[in-house]
Amino acid sequence: MSRPQPGEDLGQIAGYRVTGFLGEGGQGAVYLGLSPSGGEVAIKVLHARLSEDPESKRRFFRQVELARRVAPFCTARVLDMGMHDDRPYIVSEYVWGDPLERVVRRDGPRTGGGLERLAIATATALAAIHRAGVVHRDLKPGNVILGPEGPVVIDFGISRALDHAATMSGALGTPGYMAPEQVTGGEIGPAADVFSWAATMVFAATGRRAFTGDSVAAVLHSLLYDAPDLSGVPEPLLPLVAACLDKNPERRLPADELVRALTGGDRALTGGVPAAEVTTPLPPRRRVPRRALVAGAVAVCAVVAVLAVSMWPQSRGTTPVLTSISATPLGTEIGEPLTGHTNDVRAVAGVGTLDGVPTVLTGSDDETARIWNLRTSKQIGDPLTGHTEWVRSVALDQLDGVPVAITASDDDTARVWDLTTGRSRTLSGHTGDVKSVATGRIGGRHVAVTASADGTARVWDLRSGKQFGAPLIGHDGPVWAVAVAQIGGAPVAVTAGDDKTVRVWSLDDRKQLGEPMTGHTGWVRSVAIGNVGGRPVAVTGSEDMTIRVWDLTTRKELGPPLTGHTGFIWSVAVGNLGGTPVAVSGSEDKTVRVWDLAGKKELGSPFTGHSDAVWSVATGLLDGKPVAISGSRDQTARVWSLGG
Repeated sequence: MSRPQPGEDLGQIAGYRVTGFLGEGGQGAVYLGLSPSGGEVAIKVLHARLSEDPESKRRFFRQVELARRVAPFCTARVLDMGMHDDRPYIVSEYVWGDPLERVVRRDGPRTGGGLERLAIATATALAAIHRAGVVHRDLKPGNVILGPEGPVVIDFGISRALDHAATMSGALGTPGYMAPEQVTGGEIGPAADVFSWAATMVFAATGRRAFTGDSVAAVLHSLLYDAPDLSGVPEPLLPLVAACLDKNPERRLPADELVRALTGGDRALTGGVPAAEVTTPLPPRRRVPRRALVAGAVAVCAVVAVLAVSMWPQSRGTTPVLTSISATPLGTEIGEPLTGHTNDVRAVAGVGTLDGVPTVLTGSDDETARIWNLRTSKQIGDPLTGHTEWVRSVALDQLDGVPVAITASDDDTARVWDLTTGRSRTLSGHTGDVKSVATGRIGGRHVAVTASADGTARVWDLRSGKQFGAPLIGHDGPVWAVAVAQIGGAPVAVTAGDDKTVRVWSLDDRKQLGEPMTGHTGWVRSVAIGNVGGRPVAVTGSEDMTIRVWDLTTRKELGPPLTGHTGFIWSVAVGNLGGTPVAVSGSEDKTVRVWDLAGKKELGSPFTGHSDAVWSVATGLLDGKPVAISGSRDQTARVWSLGG
């Protein structure tokens, strides 16, 4: 379907601006939208009949919470969930692409390396899904999207969340791809997904189903009693497919063994921080339960997409218009200040969730990082200790389904904290203070990128803890800030430093893209990546007391700088308010300010409340409403409404 026309107002769902209607199916309606940070999202709003009682809603959200634990190296994560007009909604990252079913019917069966990559990617997806305790239950060619970054599996775990609405005749699934136990009422576990994977590979390789018939009843009879038609499935895929189509689930290969067989690996996939790499044990009371701690930042790479990443409509009728939630005034402080640090709060990371509780991560000159409950304004657990100098930057993410914190410090190191075990691993290699850290993806590799006073930025494989490739070298002096994103399907980093320049780097080959972006007349200490009018942009803050916006495609400045701060600008973050791309800034002048990036103007009045310089800012959603978080020299962090 075509994208909506510019200026078309479709309303909001919680803090997400709706930009298009993707379709409607048996579970609900799916919309295309924009997150507060400007990234495209898919928003599924469930039918009212699927959420008529409190128990149904509780079961649904419990299952979606499980889906959020799937390893991020193969998932465009679930970003948010909640209630809208008494109906549950789920927000996931959006990936453009065609369903495998459509591609095969249009272009013919997959062959050669394309088929091999499809088999490996989808099997790897299942292994990650199962490791998180989730069963897909409806894997089929329509739920595999061939996106710009490779095969993408969608809608996993949602059938289980909704199967209270299934008919008495059996569990949810699709005839021809569902496992026999789904028809007979047997126990449905990971083995059912492996069966569906094999049936999907038969269709991909041959253009027809493994089990056929003139009616649904005939297809189900073939599924239960006939051998599959595997003619045309090539070696070496044929024996694996045959084994996975065994009608006895106990004889099918587990997904992780299937991945090893497909890739020639000699060990199972494992999650979490490798035990051999752990360097610093923490007291048990610091451990955080293994449930999805999901950062508010937009993920930058996807192998598996969740929910309606591409839902082809049954009907393209009138596009529904949704109403906005009531607004909280811009700049209203929410809750009490976050107090507990014993020195400057240098860093804040965007809003995440832990057991359904909204959280934020802070880093401080007291050499600790801390996690906070934003509903109670109280600290969760003990501080994360181990750094021996100021903590300059923090990030929240997941590593193979495990919630992690990444911290950067003036002790020349960054650390990766496994929040399920309370242990950390050190990333060592810089020869100067590590001033900034951001996370992202390079293909299927989950990475951190750090910026340092040694004049370099470095890329780290978060699974191995090792430096990945050559450093990014080009700045003349300390590199103070780094942000990571995907532009045109390619991973890039944007860095800023004391040499007054902003630089764009290809993370595929570590090469600088074009000339440095110049215009600031003082050091540049902060950078964030967003979207203005469909164009990827970098937003930077400087000692020259200006904020500048750069088109990352042309690497040219967009319009005049934003002015108004009366002190050095230490930090910037980006967001999206009802379709308006915005920047949030923190300054030596003790204020936080919000800027309309399209209209090039300040929104509202400065946020006042801090009694000293504002070192850091971040944005996110708190109970579906956009907020900003700021950290200050006054040793507190504060949460502010952005008007949602």
